Parts: sequence; structure tokens; C-alpha cells
Amino acid sequence: MELSVRVNPTVKRLIIGACVISSLVACSQSENHKDMTSKGDTSPQASGTTYHIGSDITFPPFEYMENDQPAGFDIDIAHKIFEKTGDQIKFVDTRFSNLITGLEAKKFDLVFSGLYITPERMKKVDMVPYYMTREALLSLVGSTYQPKVRDELCGKTISSQKGSIFPQQLHQISDESCVAKGKPPITVREFETSPQAVQALLAKAVDAHYDDLSVAKSTVDKLKGRVAISSTDTFFPVLGGIAVRKGDTPMYNKLKQGLEEMKKSGEYAALIEKYNLQPLTDADIEKYMPK
Repeated sequence: MELSVRVNPTVKRLIIGACVISSLVACSQSENHKDMTSKGDTSPQASGTTYHIGSDITFPPFEYMENDQPAGFDIDIAHKIFEKTGDQIKFVDTRFSNLITGLEAKKFDLVFSGLYITPERMKKVDMVPYYMTREALLSLVGSTYQPKVRDELCGKTISSQKGSIFPQQLHQISDESCVAKGKPPITVREFETSPQAVQALLAKAVDAHYDDLSVAKSTVDKLKGRVAISSTDTFFPVLGGIAVRKGDTPMYNKLKQGLEEMKKSGEYAALIEKYNLQPLTDADIEKYMPK
């Protein structure tokens, strides 16, 4: 007896999207915490302390999996800093929403994961600034909906990453640019990882996706013409920072000194260029670092 099973069109799109998204990020770990040793961690000079680094390794170009190894801007900078000190590092793949709590619980020694520096986070952890960025909107190529500025988000469903600052920013935009002007609010849908949020866009389960500009650029490159950055609004310019536990002055100084040495040697500028990111200046820190 032959059974015929009909697949709901939305489910089918999600399945197809899951296949496509695998090309965006090699794999999104289902476990909350997974230790990963990347190339270079066991080099002869790395004979000192072993530090565990919390990171959501689903966020290219900052961190992602490549040939079963952690790779990306954050991964490269971490290696450069700790190679100079003779220490070893292990990355603990953890979903973004659990990074700060994991650091506070001493599940790792620092968080290197494209974190934005915000007043709320500064109350919980200390942060070393290391890049400058802003947000962008991704839309489907060929769609009639190509939002450019925040007012065009009113009444639409927008995806973002859970645990990041993005949902909060979208709610702020909704209150200030939509509700306050008598327009319908933004419906914000949160996903555990950025690739999952992009998958929802591909499946047309959301109207647009809101993300870091550098991550958006990487997504456009990976998906080869399926999505595009439609926004012209700069949204919320912000600093990215490496997080350490409150009062961990030795680690804070180690990271700060390592970054300063990388800037002097030209290694920092080379990585900024490699990953197509915005360099950090002293003027940026003065202007955007929470006081």
C-alpha cells in the first residue's frame, strides 16, 4: 500500500533554506557549550596558561567554521594576542544569548564574539574595544520590499539574533519611528543564530533581516545573489568589544596590550582589510565608548 505525504509549502521552504544556510555557516552546534581547539593552539611557544574563550561560532566574518576549524576575524586576533604571550587558547562554542552568563559563571575566561559595547553589558563585564561597526538590513533579491530607512520597517516582520542588541534596537525603532507616529509596530522575530534568522528570510517567513553590517556583507557574498543589503540608514554606530569578568585587570591589560602591539606591527590593519571591516580609531573610542 503506497502512502502519499503532502509537505506544507512553508515547511518545504524551511527545509530548502536549511540546505542553503549550510553554505553560509558550516554547522551551528546544537549543544550549548562545545570546546574547539583551532589550528595554532598547540604550537611549541604556547606553553603557558590555557584560556577558554566563549564564542558563538555562527557569525561570519567574526567567527565561523572552516574545514572543521574555528576561523574568522575574532579567531585570528585571539591567536595573535595569545601567541605573543605564550599562552594556549580553546574556543567554547556557545549560543550568543548565553555568552555573558557563561562568562560570569566562569565557564570561560573571556568572550570574543562580535559583542557590541553597551551600557547594560558594561554593568556586568569589562570590555576592551577592538572594532567599529553599525547595522544593516538584508532583503530578498527580486522582492518588492527593499527597506532603506527605519520608517519603512513599520508593520513588517523583521528577524534578528536572540541575545544580541538587535531586538532591543528594533523595538526602539518601532516605538520611536512607528508607534509614536501612528504607524503599525514592527514585529520582531528572534532566532538563536544569525544563519537561522537568514534562513527565515529565505523561506519568506520574515520580510527582512536586521544584522551587523559586516555580517550582512558576508551573508551577501556567501549566498551569491539571493539576498542584498537594501538599507541606507546607519542605524546605531557602535563599538565592538572583548568581554572579561568584572575586575579581571590582568586579562583586560593582556588583551589591551596585545591589540596595541598588533596595531603597531600592522597585523590589525591587515586583518581589518582581510575581513572587510571598519577599523577602530581613538576618536571612535572617545565618541562611542559608554561613559
